[in-house]
Amino acid sequence: DHPRDEMRFGKGGVDDAEDAEVILHELGHQIHFSQGFAFASSEADAISEGFGDYWAATITVDPCVADWDSVSYTSTVPHCLRRVDLDLHYPADLDGRIHHDGQIWSRALWDIRGALGNVTADTIIINGQWNFTGTTMPQLAAATVAAAADIYGAGVAGMVEDKFQDR
Repeated sequence: DHPRDEMRFGKGGVDDAEDAEVILHELGHQIHFSQGFAFASSEADAISEGFGDYWAATITVDPCVADWDSVSYTSTVPHCLRRVDLDLHYPADLDGRIHHDGQIWSRALWDIRGALGNVTADTIIINGQWNFTGTTMPQLAAATVAAAADIYGAGVAGMVEDKFQDR
């Protein structure tokens, strides 16, 4: 376990600290640490990976994450470490690899952003994950829908729930 008061960057591809999207992804983990997010299962870890990817994508408005870093080890263009717009579904596409499984979560968040805009979506997503002590995507989805209802009402909460149901 590493300290929660520092950000660490990998050494793959180019120096990961040179890729702003890697920095934003790692900031996503720090947001989780600061919110008391429980990393209590591999699925919770996948949620955090997915949120980190989403955070990078929502700031850069690009569903391709870490294209600068991955340029040295991918052959497809655009070069992407991961994407937030893949057609993956829970639980059918879970395979136990947290970075892969996180793309299920990041797609749901990306779809919420597409439906509601970045400010509303980010407000809901950030508020939904405060003190998350669960272990599964459906548990955090329910908390996120509840946060949407508390902040914006039943109509917006229904839209958020629909996007989670799509995944």
